[in-house]
Amino acid sequence: MGKREDVLQRILDFATRNEEIEMVVLEGSLAKERYVDALSDLDLNFWIKGEQDFSAGDWLAEIGEVLVAVPLDFPVREGMRSLIVIFEGGVKVDFSFWPLSFLETPFPYYEAYRVLLDKIDYANNLDEFLLPKSASKLTQARFLEIIDQFYLDAHYLAKFTRRGERFFVANLEAEVRENYFLPLFEEIVWLSGKTPMFLGRHLAEMLPVEWKGRMEQLLDGLELPEQLELFQALTDEIADKRGFQVQFERIQKLKQLILVIYQNR
Repeated sequence: MGKREDVLQRILDFATRNEEIEMVVLEGSLAKERYVDALSDLDLNFWIKGEQDFSAGDWLAEIGEVLVAVPLDFPVREGMRSLIVIFEGGVKVDFSFWPLSFLETPFPYYEAYRVLLDKIDYANNLDEFLLPKSASKLTQARFLEIIDQFYLDAHYLAKFTRRGERFFVANLEAEVRENYFLPLFEEIVWLSGKTPMFLGRHLAEMLPVEWKGRMEQLLDGLELPEQLELFQALTDEIADKRGFQVQFERIQKLKQLILVIYQNR
């Protein structure tokens, strides 16, 4: 039995003994059986009754030696908690804790799941938590919002580059990649007939060759004028293929303003 399987078995043994845990559900790459390797995490949902705060982690010693454990809010429903743990040997487990009362008001969450423990047949209700088969593509409104927000942040990049604020600029560039470039590259994936994954995972494998190369240039580091050109190429492609309407004259004026600030640094 491998390290991950051994840790999983100890978790299930603990959950079986604990009267407040009614169900254990596996999600993530292991449940989807896609892109699984030796470093894949265990993503486990404890469906619980009672008042025990599992995110406190005082029960983890029953599983194994803990190298680090960090409790976090779980941004699915208000009041939910999670616990991210790395055990001795390197097995990482992302626990989240789900009140059984959620079964009364299901909402879309799971891409795929596998029930590992079910004490009273609660799993019959879980299909109502499955996400629709296709995720949302960009709407015209969201597309235009991304454009305006990108150029606003590009103005900040130009201004703070001119001021020599390198740390601030580096942080903002990372946010620009995630908030604006990523959804546009994901839309390119949609246009190629594929379904993008969470936060850009395996994006390079899904993009058409010409866009894969441009994405890699972005990640290697582009000066602001080249970022502006790439962003316009992406928005032009998407607007053309989706039939979105864009105020090109206004955007060109914004670009010129940003370039003047940047080039006079």
